[in-house]
Amino acid sequence: MKIDLKPMPQPADGVCVGVADGEPLTYRGRDLYAGDRLVTMEEVGVDLMRAVDRAATEVLGHEWVNPLSRLLQINRRSTAKDRIVRFGLPEYALRFLAEASHHPHPRALGHALLCVEAIQDAHGVTVDRASTGRPMAVDYVERNRFVHDAMTKALAAVDTILEERAAFRQRKPVTDE
Repeated sequence: MKIDLKPMPQPADGVCVGVADGEPLTYRGRDLYAGDRLVTMEEVGVDLMRAVDRAATEVLGHEWVNPLSRLLQINRRSTAKDRIVRFGLPEYALRFLAEASHHPHPRALGHALLCVEAIQDAHGVTVDRASTGRPMAVDYVERNRFVHDAMTKALAAVDTILEERAAFRQRKPVTDE
């Protein structure tokens, strides 16, 4: 079965995460349907994992397992390929990958997502360290302030590098060869 995670119109009775052999691939509750046919993870697990691998690689690069688990705030083991084959991923994770992998610049979006996640992890998060180690509450204002500052500095640094490179090339002597 050919599965493609991609943005789809959302039905009233579920969450559509892409297509399977041209039919909408939709979660209704915890059940997965290809068109109107209920499918099991035994039937689609390998193909779903391949679709996840394609989409996650577009966004996060070939080493996507750890970054994806950090972004989704789920156990790293849950994003391992063998686990995806057996259990799939939650529909919100598949929908995220569908949307992100179809962004005009998916890899740049992936870098930006990891920037936000790293800043969120370091600032503005109340963490349940006793049991899960996962964020309990995010201070969005604080996180957004740090992200905005990081992106402003990154843009300024890239602009400075381009200007200095142009000036360097102007100073470089021309040699006849």
